[in-house]
Amino acid sequence: MTSVLRPTRFNPLGLILADMGPLRGLTEIKLTDASGRPTNLYLIMGPNGAGKTTVLEAIHLAYSLLDGRNCASFGQDDLDRGNGGVQFDALVALDDGSRSRLHLLSIVLGDPGLLKRWTPDELALVDAAKQIILHFARAPGIGAIGRTQGCDSEAIAFAEAILERADDPPRTLFESANGYPTVLYFPSDRGIRRPPEVDRSITRPKGLGYRAAHRFDIDGTSWESSLDNLFVWFAWLADGREDLCRELVNQLVFRNGKTLGAIDRQRLLVPVEVNGAAHRLDQLSSGERQFVQFVVRVASHMTGSTLVLIDETEQHLHVVMRRRLINLIRQWAKDYEGVSFVMTSHQTESMRLLAPKIEEPGLVKGGCLVKPRFAAPHV
Repeated sequence: MTSVLRPTRFNPLGLILADMGPLRGLTEIKLTDASGRPTNLYLIMGPNGAGKTTVLEAIHLAYSLLDGRNCASFGQDDLDRGNGGVQFDALVALDDGSRSRLHLLSIVLGDPGLLKRWTPDELALVDAAKQIILHFARAPGIGAIGRTQGCDSEAIAFAEAILERADDPPRTLFESANGYPTVLYFPSDRGIRRPPEVDRSITRPKGLGYRAAHRFDIDGTSWESSLDNLFVWFAWLADGREDLCRELVNQLVFRNGKTLGAIDRQRLLVPVEVNGAAHRLDQLSSGERQFVQFVVRVASHMTGSTLVLIDETEQHLHVVMRRRLINLIRQWAKDYEGVSFVMTSHQTESMRLLAPKIEEPGLVKGGCLVKPRFAAPHV
């Protein structure tokens, strides 16, 4: 039986890609500042087709492999049929029940294997005792993707701790006391659609329990995964989360008298009330739908070691709402230690609002510019 080492802290430090998407050769993204501190606000700029989404997809994939011991494929052409490779590095505190030690964990994907061996000086800069490897590749003769024999015992013990906690329900919103790592990925194609009317019931929402990787694209494709069901479930639990979620949306998203009302218990939906009338969540504007989804999903699925990935941050948002979203991201990065954001954009306004080179209390900022077929120079 493999022992477990429970993570109490997990800070992303960087990503290396080998021949992935439009990024040929080696591309390194450093999610740290010059002194080695992990950033909690990071902006990736670049034109369309440069590889910004490739970076976010690779990070999400590295986390998602922690949710099982093996899988049929990576689901990425350069890893499944090409010579692509990924190395995602994080500083992780592992607790065996008597003491906690800091390690540099490298989650490695693909046949090339380890893409960077950290030097003693580099490890010392981030206070890591040593580098430990968790390598996923296709097993010879089997075809499935799984952990290789080159994995370090501490890395396997960490991965087993993740699986041990799988599906544990969160007890509160913004569950910062839980140090287990999770990534919340918001692809560019995201929002809310009308969930099916049939088979509506008080059902535990799909994906509400702990997982290392969550992906929030088009919400409402099924009742179990819809925001309406999440609100209904919280109302049924009667632990205050439904009221708090509505308060967050009403304070952070809506203006001009528009509010989320109390759950309609007959129709099992959360109404949007405005000017004495009411409509469904999916009838909000596209920008409002995205903003509501972002606020509720981060609040509901966050742990104390959360990486939030947002592709095309300004998608469908008018100027005022863009500023409101970015200001909220900045505030949450300050308020919740261990929570960090990586965003992509090709809007210069985002660069101005985030100001990666300007120091601010509570924020460790960074950024890079990606170009196809070239490594990403650090800003």
